Amino acid sequence: MKKITLATLIGLVLTGCGGGGGDDSTAPQPPVETKPQLVMGTIDRIDPVNNEITVNGMPYQVNDVEYANKPLADGIALLQPQMMVELTALTKSNVTVSIEPTMVGIISDITENTFVVNGVTLDYKLDPELAGEWVMVSSLPVVTELGLGYKVLSVIKIEKDDFGNRYELEGRLTNLNEVDQTFKIGASTLVNFSKAANLGEIECDDDRQGIQCLTNSDKQWVEVSGEMQGGIFMAYEVEIDSDDAEGQEVEIEGIITDINSDKTKFTLNARNQFTVNHQTKIEYNDQYVDKSILAIGSFIEVEAVNGIAQEIELDSDDSNVSGFREFEYNGTALSTDNDGSFTVKGNLIHIDAYTEFDDGLNEDNLHDQRVEVEGVIINGKNVAREIELADD
Repeated sequence: MKKITLATLIGLVLTGCGGGGGDDSTAPQPPVETKPQLVMGTIDRIDPVNNEITVNGMPYQVNDVEYANKPLADGIALLQPQMMVELTALTKSNVTVSIEPTMVGIISDITENTFVVNGVTLDYKLDPELAGEWVMVSSLPVVTELGLGYKVLSVIKIEKDDFGNRYELEGRLTNLNEVDQTFKIGASTLVNFSKAANLGEIECDDDRQGIQCLTNSDKQWVEVSGEMQGGIFMAYEVEIDSDDAEGQEVEIEGIITDINSDKTKFTLNARNQFTVNHQTKIEYNDQYVDKSILAIGSFIEVEAVNGIAQEIELDSDDSNVSGFREFEYNGTALSTDNDGSFTVKGNLIHIDAYTEFDDGLNEDNLHDQRVEVEGVIINGKNVAREIELADD
C-alpha cells in the first residue's frame, strides 16, 4: 500500500522540468516526503538509537510522547511493540506520539486463557505472576456473540506513576440511566458518572454539554477515566469518542465493526466511518479485488481523505478475526412464539441487545411488517444487527 504521495509526485515533476524557468543558480530542493495528518495503529518496531518507531509499516521520527494530552518525560523509552498509538504528523520527522490504550488498571483473576481489568474479562494468555500489577492493554473492538468485545493486541506492565496513576477504560456505551447516573461499558462493567457530571468533565464533539452528551449516545464508543470501587468504575472524566477520520487525511488500521449491504460505507473500530467509491483500491494478497470481500470482522488498513477511502489493504488470508459471516433478508417479518426471534421467508432471525431498529420499528410492532434485515451469523444463528422498513 505504500505509495508516493501527490506532493512527492509534484515535486518530482517540477524537478524534472527545471521548475518552469526559475533561477538556475539555486539547486532544486528534494521533495518533502509527506505523511497523513493522522495515523492510528500499533507499533511494529522501535529504534531507540535513531529515536524512531514504525507504525503500519512506515517509519516515523519521534519528537515527543504523550498520554492523556500530557507529555511523558521518558518519551520513547516508555514505548513498546504492539502498543496502540496515534501519531500527529505532516512529515516523517518530529511526530507527536500519543499512547492510546483501551484499558489501564490492575490485573486480576488470571486463568489459563483469560484475565480481568477494570471489571472486563479479556481472552488472552498471560503470565500468572502479573496478577495485581498495573498494566496497559491495547486492543481493537471486535464483533462477538455477546455484541462488541475486545481483541487484545498487547498487555504491558507499567509503573502507574508514569501514566498519571489513573484507571482508564474504553468501550461501547449501553444501558444509560440518567437518574442513577450510570451506564455500562461492554457486557459487564458498570460506570457511575456522577462525579464527572459534578466536575463538568463530560465531553462530546458537538453543541451538547454535560449529561446531554450521553443522551442518545447508546452504542457509541466512550472513554472514561477514574477509579474502581467495589466493582464499579467511578468516572471523573467521560468522553464520547468523535470520528477522528473526518476532514483530514488519515491512515488507520483496525477491524470493520459495521458495514452496509452494498459495501459502500463501513465503520472501523466502532468510531471511524468511511465511504467506498469506484476509485477506492482494495488489495488482498497482493491483488486488487472487489469491495464484496469486505465484511464485519475484517482486519484492514485504510488510507482515506475526508472520509473517502483511497486504499484498503486486507493483510492476509486470516483477515477476518471474528470468523463471522453476514446475511441480508427482505420480506415480511413474522414473530415466533419465542421472545427475541422472528422469521423472514422461513429464515429464523434472533434479536439481541445490539440489534438496531430504524423507521419506528421495535420488537413489539415488528410482526407482519415488510422489512430489510442485515446481520451476522454467530454459531450458526442469524443475529440481526439492523432492521428497517423495506423499500417497496
